[in-house]
Amino acid sequence: MAVPKPASAVESEIFELFKEADPSGAYINGLKEYAGKIFIPSRKNLDRLSRRVEELRLKAENKSQLKVLDSGSAWVALNEPHQVAESVLNAFFGYMIKEGIIDSHMKSLTRNGIKAIEVATADAAGKDWPTGLRLLALIRCDGLQEIIRTIKKETQDKQLKEGLDDLSQVTRKYASIFRVKGFKNQGFDEVYRIIKREGADLGRKEIYAQALQRLWDYPETPGELEEKGLKYLDRELPKFQRMTARLAKKYGVSANAEKVSQAIKAKRAVKVNEVIQYLTQLRKIVVKVANRSIVKVNPHYDAKVIETPSYLTAIFPSGGAFFYDTLTNKPQQLFICTTDPRRDPSTAPGELLNLLVHEEYGHCVHASNSSFAYGAKPSLVDMLWSPLGGAISEGISFQREIEFQDVMEKMKTRKGLSSDEKAFVNFYEKHGGFDAIAEEYEFYTWMWRIVRFLRVIGDARINSGKQGLVDFISWASKKTGLSKSMVYHQLFPAHQGNGPGYASTYAIVGESIREIQNRAVRNGKKLLDFNTYASSMGFPARTIFEDRLRAFASN
Repeated sequence: MAVPKPASAVESEIFELFKEADPSGAYINGLKEYAGKIFIPSRKNLDRLSRRVEELRLKAENKSQLKVLDSGSAWVALNEPHQVAESVLNAFFGYMIKEGIIDSHMKSLTRNGIKAIEVATADAAGKDWPTGLRLLALIRCDGLQEIIRTIKKETQDKQLKEGLDDLSQVTRKYASIFRVKGFKNQGFDEVYRIIKREGADLGRKEIYAQALQRLWDYPETPGELEEKGLKYLDRELPKFQRMTARLAKKYGVSANAEKVSQAIKAKRAVKVNEVIQYLTQLRKIVVKVANRSIVKVNPHYDAKVIETPSYLTAIFPSGGAFFYDTLTNKPQQLFICTTDPRRDPSTAPGELLNLLVHEEYGHCVHASNSSFAYGAKPSLVDMLWSPLGGAISEGISFQREIEFQDVMEKMKTRKGLSSDEKAFVNFYEKHGGFDAIAEEYEFYTWMWRIVRFLRVIGDARINSGKQGLVDFISWASKKTGLSKSMVYHQLFPAHQGNGPGYASTYAIVGESIREIQNRAVRNGKKLLDFNTYASSMGFPARTIFEDRLRAFASN
């Protein structure tokens, strides 16, 4: 579909506001008139946005419009120091994925990136930033410096090279505001020494409850969020521990999740330089299985898979998904897979399958089906990307992993398999044996479920000031058997950078979807139809998304 037409004058005004607030995102999603532009967070621009939001809130015609306005304005109002560096980094990355290096676009982007960083520098200087926010800012500045170096190597344009040098210099100046002794972005051990010494306070205690509501449309309080996380963890940890013990016995290692994972990787890991090729082969088969059993994939679906660029590995320690040209006739999705050993890369076949199912048949299919209005008819406001959209997409993707577990259980019987399912089984018979991979997939699926439940608990405790990051990491590692490094990577650098409450979105929204889905199936709805509808309605606020799902489940 082309850009969805505004259903009203108010919807049109909201669309204009979102383009003004995120011009680089507008261009990456297909609006050519915004080429080279980045939002400059000057006081004048921020005040103008704030006024427009208030004007539009008074005009809003429905809850969906109100919640999108609230979420977008809450993100801007958060005003944390890593946000501007990440916005510039994401703009460069998005342009490079969308079109490569077009010198004229990159020069404009660089000039505006310099303005944005300079404005942020003037605003941040002299403030007493907590250590946690300093670390988040430094990680983003480091990533921005790396993408600057990458572009410089690839371009021959002298003017662009000079502009990139200037951007590098202002980024160094900005990073100097947040200097933390001993930080060089070299991985967990380095950061752990720092946070043991200085803590990792994020300064969000006073705003956390409001952020949950406005950014992500959570009805839960911080205490209720933690309570849910603990309930989910206690419900599923025993099963994970039984799996771990069974596999530990099989591989002759101690009954520890990390030891088991290491043993699996030692026996069957895909070589790092072959991971992308392996996934490229696998995904051609998995999409057919998913399309038949889990979620209908629109016929125009055309995602790509690439290795996570080095400048994004600290933010995406395992992998991720990106969408671009969403507001055009040819929307594109991208699945990135991290192979950097300093991070938390997936190399075991069962874990790579889990990552593929989550990123592609969760995130990428959600974006593609919504863009083509395949199983639902999202409005223009539903298609506007805000923090609300991340919450919905993460929930869908989290639930997708356990749905695929059910498919794996069926295939283990070898009975009544379709030709696509047989092809899937045969692929793994040539790559370590299907039954062994199915066993690994279950182990990694439950391991990631445990990780997501820990994120809920950690997000609630750390952001509300109830527990420090070091103490939480120690508690979580002791409770689950997961390494301190994994707990850190899967809670802090990426997820806290996406705002207070984001780390909780996977499990909280995913478990909500699961409950509604079970009700729909009991009412005679087909799982395939339910999931296709859920994955085609765009990115509305959580409570609106859930209300629509409940209506679908009941009708």
